[in-house]
Amino acid sequence: MMKFEAPRLPDTLITIENIEKELDSIREYKTDFIGMSFSKIITERLDFSGLYFKDCLINGCRLSGSDFSGCTFINVVFKGCDLSSCSFSGGYFKCCSFVSCKGIGASFKNSGHINVGFDNSNFELSDFGGSKLKNIKIADCDFSSALFTSCDIKLIELKNVKLINSVFFKTPMKDFNLTDCIIDGMTVSDTAAELRGAVVNVYQAAMFAKILGLIVE
Repeated sequence: MMKFEAPRLPDTLITIENIEKELDSIREYKTDFIGMSFSKIITERLDFSGLYFKDCLINGCRLSGSDFSGCTFINVVFKGCDLSSCSFSGGYFKCCSFVSCKGIGASFKNSGHINVGFDNSNFELSDFGGSKLKNIKIADCDFSSALFTSCDIKLIELKNVKLINSVFFKTPMKDFNLTDCIIDGMTVSDTAAELRGAVVNVYQAAMFAKILGLIVE
């Protein structure tokens, strides 16, 4: 049975007002973002690649198009952020949350996620191809047209999630409970082998039956 633990941030965080200056310092002295709070920072296309974040709050920031590839995030909360078109490819997330965020077109290819939550967020057109996800909680989110190709996903809870036109090609969905999701247009292989062991409602079952060429009367 899945047991999800939300991140718990320290009572006191260091407030960062000038992200560019702090980023330069981190690079120069080869240190990490630890115990920091970023609030209402508006910037685009910054290079954070390969950096380490722990015990951080990223709140109300617009960081669209920025490069977080290869970054490590431990106990980090993204809240009310615009992460559209950001790259998190090859990144690692442990005990993190995305709350009320927009990540349209964000790339999480070949990333790792353990105990990560997505709540009330929009990740349309995002790409998780080749990623490993375990102990994941997604609620009230839009992942329409998202790519989950060749993923390894274990222990996932889905509540009121839009997966319209999403792609789960070569991603086993055993024990996924899709009954509270909108999965119209979901793409799987011709045999629908990915759906073996998934939990669906009657409407969803009929939809997949049509994909397989079955006639439901």
